[in-house]
Amino acid sequence: MRIEFAMWANLQAMGAAMIILVGGILGSAIQFRRQWIAWYSIPISLLIMLIEYPRSKRSKGSNFPRVGQEQIAPIIHALGPVGRNYFLRFVLYLCMCIPMLFLLPTMLGGICLFFACTTYMVAALLGEQWRPIQLGWGKGSDVAVQAKRVATSEAPSHAPPRAPSFKRAKYSASSTDGLVEAQQSGGAAASSAAPQEIN
Repeated sequence: MRIEFAMWANLQAMGAAMIILVGGILGSAIQFRRQWIAWYSIPISLLIMLIEYPRSKRSKGSNFPRVGQEQIAPIIHALGPVGRNYFLRFVLYLCMCIPMLFLLPTMLGGICLFFACTTYMVAALLGEQWRPIQLGWGKGSDVAVQAKRVATSEAPSHAPPRAPSFKRAKYSASSTDGLVEAQQSGGAAASSAAPQEIN
C-alpha cells in the first residue's frame, strides 16, 4: 500500500497555520523590531487554513470530510490547476514561510510550514493532486459506501480465541454434515430396533 503524502502535508499545513496565527497575535501584541512580519503572518495563516480545510479524496479507500468543507471545496475546485496542483502549493508555502523565519514568535510556525511544503513537494513528485470528496447519499458516494460498510458489519458469533474464518466455515460445515449423518443413522437404528407388530 502506497503512502499518500498529501494527507500528511494537509495535517502539517493546518497545524502550521494555527501556530503561525498564535505567533502573529503574540508578535503584534509585543513590540518587536520587525513587527510587520507578525501583521503579515495573521492573514497568511487564515489563508492557509482556508486552502487546507477541504480534505482531498484518497486514491484508495475512503475518508470523511471535515465539517462544513462542502462550502469551501467548490472554491478550491474552481481554481483549477492552481487549487489542485501540489507543486504550486509547495512554491506558494515556501515563499510564505521565508519572512516568518526572521521573527521569534512566528519562527516555529514558519519552520512547520517549511516541513509541510516539503511534504507537498514529495506528493507532487509522486503525481498526487487535490481531488474533492464527493458528498451526498448517492450510490457511488463515499458516505453511501461507509454507511453500507457499517450496516453490513456484524458482531462476532464465536468467543475468543477465534480460528480464522475459513477454518470456522469448514468446521461448521463438517460438524453440520456429521450431525445430519448421526441423526440419520440414529433414526435408522431406532426404526430397526422398534418391535414388530404381530398380526
